[in-house]
Amino acid sequence: MANCFIKCCRTVKFIPVRTFCILVLLLHTGFVDYYLVENKGINWLLFLIADVITLCLFIASFVVSYQQIASPRPDSEMERTGSWLGVGSWFLYSAIVATKAGIIFMDFADDLDENDFFGPNTLKTTLALAGVVFLLHLSSLHDAKPGSERRSYIEELTGTVIFDIMDCVDSMEPLFIKEDRKDFPPGLEEAIVTIACLNFVIPTIPLLTLTHTKFGHAKLPRRLVMVHKILLAFIVNLPLLVMRMILWHGLNHGVSIFSLKNAIVIAMISYDFYEHHEANEGGTSGQSKDSQEDGEVPTNAYTLEDRFDYK
Repeated sequence: MANCFIKCCRTVKFIPVRTFCILVLLLHTGFVDYYLVENKGINWLLFLIADVITLCLFIASFVVSYQQIASPRPDSEMERTGSWLGVGSWFLYSAIVATKAGIIFMDFADDLDENDFFGPNTLKTTLALAGVVFLLHLSSLHDAKPGSERRSYIEELTGTVIFDIMDCVDSMEPLFIKEDRKDFPPGLEEAIVTIACLNFVIPTIPLLTLTHTKFGHAKLPRRLVMVHKILLAFIVNLPLLVMRMILWHGLNHGVSIFSLKNAIVIAMISYDFYEHHEANEGGTSGQSKDSQEDGEVPTNAYTLEDRFDYK
């Protein structure tokens, strides 16, 4: 009996995550479309065309990645196709989500009633489901084992995505209150929505990085590490922190505890850069000294790339 159960699990082990991803995507898409149709009219059902295209891309990505994981063929056309389908499907999905969120928060978010089921709370929860879609979608694109170096590498690049998406949804909270919006200086509403919507699309960057490095099978170039770290600290978290400080100290509005998350992430990444810089400087000095004394360069000097040299 136990052997049969184990065999069954091995047979379907790649299927549940893809099934859950499709279900969450359909739930998310259906709820957001309902908000648009209910508040702006039946013509907004035209978004269903883009939604169907996105769903087809997700399914195609799942089929190709399943075949590649089940029967690995390194450097094959199928592997490249599956990777780019994964990136393309997420980019299209996130761009559509960002567009819908922008329309909702600019046009009628402050008209939603807290007492209705389809009010602000359901909308925020629904938009935050985009982070769950990302995690499930990412899990379908690789077979890295838990605890492996490849898995650690993948998690280092994408581990904060779900929190960044929740953060950007939370950052639009002030736009639900009509009285507060009247006090905003010109351009602040647009800035809040733009920053939040960009954060739906930015996870495409680590997906591209993972595709470039074959999800940990190849070495990550230093410039891509730098780009990712800078994006995480100064394009995702810094604008959100600045916006919250303006609301807090400039307009005396309440702000979320996510402002602390923004500050912590910026500080941690800045310190990470400092540590690597010091390590590299120390390695370079040691190499120069050894070269002068012995005419040799040690082979175990620490470099930034060594940390990401996952096999």
